[in-house]
Amino acid sequence: MQFSVTREGIEVKKGLSTKLIPFDTIRSIEIDLDNESSFRTQDREEFKDKMLGYKLSRPDVYTAIGKYNIAFVDHCLQQFHKRFYKEEELVPLLGETKKNAQVIADQYVKEHLGQEYSVEVVLDKDYEHHLLYFSLLKDGEIQNLSQKLKVLGGSKVPTSFDCVEITELIKWNTTANAGLYGVTDEVTDPDECRYEVEKLMKSFCDRFRFEEKKQNTLEQPEEQAAAKPKPAPKDHLVRRYSVFLLGLFIASMGVAFSTVAELGTSPVASVPYSVSRVSDLLSFGGWLNLLSVIQITVQILLLKSRCNWLEITVQTILAFVYGYLTNFSCWLLEDILLVTYGAKLIFMLLGCIILALGIWIQFKADVAMLPGEAMNRAISQVTGKRYENVKIFFDIFYITLAAVICLGFLGKLEGVREGSIVAAILVGLLIKLYNRIWKKLTTRKEVV
Repeated sequence: MQFSVTREGIEVKKGLSTKLIPFDTIRSIEIDLDNESSFRTQDREEFKDKMLGYKLSRPDVYTAIGKYNIAFVDHCLQQFHKRFYKEEELVPLLGETKKNAQVIADQYVKEHLGQEYSVEVVLDKDYEHHLLYFSLLKDGEIQNLSQKLKVLGGSKVPTSFDCVEITELIKWNTTANAGLYGVTDEVTDPDECRYEVEKLMKSFCDRFRFEEKKQNTLEQPEEQAAAKPKPAPKDHLVRRYSVFLLGLFIASMGVAFSTVAELGTSPVASVPYSVSRVSDLLSFGGWLNLLSVIQITVQILLLKSRCNWLEITVQTILAFVYGYLTNFSCWLLEDILLVTYGAKLIFMLLGCIILALGIWIQFKADVAMLPGEAMNRAISQVTGKRYENVKIFFDIFYITLAAVICLGFLGKLEGVREGSIVAAILVGLLIKLYNRIWKKLTTRKEVV
């Protein structure tokens, strides 16, 4: 059977016949991207299919759920949320998040664009999510930005340059005729809120300065354009790149510790490591470089004219540096032989701690993203999906692909084991912990 969604309902095609199931005759919908998704009619007719979940994850379906009071549950998203909120329970939470986001965004754009700039944050809701929309103000007036600076895929708020999803519809209770929502970390965790908003503001400010510089160059008289600009101080940039390279090296040591433990590497490194065990055509770092090239190519194909070529160039250079640093770090630890499972477990945990520290230092340097994270960001921007969901999807994809490679060519798992799952969960939690520690230390320093 084949399925397609229209405004009126769900079309079911079987052989040469096509049948439309109107939304007002549908009793329940269940989405499960890991297994079969399904929907049932009032006559208890049931339709199931492995790929149906992707068809049901459409705006028309979510609109119909509320309009026709259709029982609904998203099993896939449900596993990522511990608590569910009714819409009226979200009001104080979302109001506080909007207030925090306003302060963080204002502070960032004033610091990076100038004191005359600020940000207006609007809380709105689409078919499935509650979202925060961000618009740029100059001297209190909302700026009409060019299409290149606005959020990809359109926006309900015409002047917004980006938006972030802060809730997801998990269930629809037909008895209460209301939805239950899962909230993202941006709502419940102040550190995560600051991280996400600052990351979004950085992306926008980089694009804004680039477009402004290009526009100023076009408008300058020839004699002014020919004049050499006054060189800007570079010492702070050198320091930031030095910190970033230190973070790269520490992250590569974390990967090296994981490989010595032989309990599985981090999700991103699992595919290059598995391929390096199968083929000696390239080293572990060499295959890591090849994966980076693929990730950079995906970014270019997705972003097209909006692609920041300077950022792509920096990514390419840093990716190859990271590949060679990984080889170097693995060489430093190659003589270590672990026999007991306890020793391997300790090295695996040390690898997670060191990898998370390296990634956190790269974030604090605030100069670039490695290709894997940048590709996730580009996909998030183009599709409108949350960055975290994109990252989770690719972490699972990398682990699955590495497992298939190892089982297919080696007959056993090498690059993927329990350590890969632990790394996928623990590294993110450790980065949050480092953020909290850093915030407490810096706050104490300011008070003293």
